[in-house]
Amino acid sequence: MPQLVNCQLTRKIDTSHWNGQCGTSTFDGVATKSVATGSWREDVRPILVVTGTIGAGPGSDVELEIYENGSAILRTEGGWFWVKDVARSSTTLTFHADRADLAGPSDLDRRIVQRAATLLSTELSWNRADDRQCPSGQQTLSIYCALERATKEVTGGFHHRRPALEIVRQIVDERSVNRNYAHRLMDYNNDRSTRLSDVQSLFTEALARMKP
Repeated sequence: MPQLVNCQLTRKIDTSHWNGQCGTSTFDGVATKSVATGSWREDVRPILVVTGTIGAGPGSDVELEIYENGSAILRTEGGWFWVKDVARSSTTLTFHADRADLAGPSDLDRRIVQRAATLLSTELSWNRADDRQCPSGQQTLSIYCALERATKEVTGGFHHRRPALEIVRQIVDERSVNRNYAHRLMDYNNDRSTRLSDVQSLFTEALARMKP
């Protein structure tokens, strides 16, 4: 998808289905009561949420959330992007999705990282053999699973491209230049040179970058 994509959607009469085009890709979605992957902010609620796909195949799942003040976000497998120029009626919806403009963290993202740091604060709580599988009853947690559990606790859902996780990934990228990690959070977690102090400083640095 190009950097700025024009989307034009139409709601089928007497249904909650929205269909149309985003650039050259087909958008197919359904209006839902809330965002399944967790709240973006605590102080506002979206007036419209559409869950669906843009295109087909792996990585096509999206969630669109629109707010009263005109702000909007498109959650995708490639990141959360600001949506611009929203125009909406009862049966039509047009907007631009800007892949060059990533949505920033909210207060909930700070709380996620704070909670993850608490969950992963001792050697006994740290899983050094992460496989990116995070069962609910797991007693030890990797970096990824601590962030996943914290996100679910704080927001009521989970999306692996949430701003909090993307900021942590960015810091791992900076710390692991030339290490050729296949999966950044998993491989940094499992790296024999990574210490618990590194994990805690990872969260501390992420919080510093999320200051208003």
